[in-house]
Amino acid sequence: MTLRGVDDRSFFTSMALAALAVVFLGFATSYYLWPITRATHLPTGRPISPSFPLIVHLHAAGFSAWILLLLAQVRLVAAGRTDLHTRIGLVAACLAPFLVITGLMTAVHGARGGWTPAGGPFVDALGFMVVPVGDLVVFSALVVAGLAFRRRPDIHKRLMLLATVGGLLPPAATRTPLLAGWPVGLVIFIVLVLAPAARDFLCRAQPRWLGLLVGLCILASIPIRTLVGMSTPWRAFAAWLVG
Repeated sequence: MTLRGVDDRSFFTSMALAALAVVFLGFATSYYLWPITRATHLPTGRPISPSFPLIVHLHAAGFSAWILLLLAQVRLVAAGRTDLHTRIGLVAACLAPFLVITGLMTAVHGARGGWTPAGGPFVDALGFMVVPVGDLVVFSALVVAGLAFRRRPDIHKRLMLLATVGGLLPPAATRTPLLAGWPVGLVIFIVLVLAPAARDFLCRAQPRWLGLLVGLCILASIPIRTLVGMSTPWRAFAAWLVG
């Protein structure tokens, strides 16, 4: 085992733990610990619903399971249990479509309820729906690419990590207490997205350009989504989805 191998495993474990922490902190007040806190508002000031439909619970369960699976998969590789890692990978491959379907249905539910963050660039919920739908597109594209490169561990693990960070963490990052809101939440998101590339360049890892390219594409999608969300074709499509 090389020093680089040890550092590599430590880094991916740290990133998985960071993702888990962001998810828990972001949704602790409004979901995970809500029966205890009984919070009435998000850190951004938006009211918290005292009840959620079944689709939101299903999405939350799948989302939470994915984050835990990411940590488990990283630790299995670190322990040399690639055989078990491969078998559990089949579970993750089946879970990904479930996340996309429930994520889209949750986005539609939010749009029907008029959900849009205060102070954002979107005038209403139809425009804002491009954000969660864009997250799902990022997640789906990178998971499919990660599965396609499953026989290339160096590429596979970076794509799966960036699929999670780039596609699933934005909602949690913008809800984390003390960090909530677009400016700070966006900074946290940028740091997490570019962390793999920064680490790869520092360690001169072989696929270092991959992390940078994918990370920059994820970040570039943010202003692109804003422009799309304000367009007439998107609003017509969103209205059709919402029904």
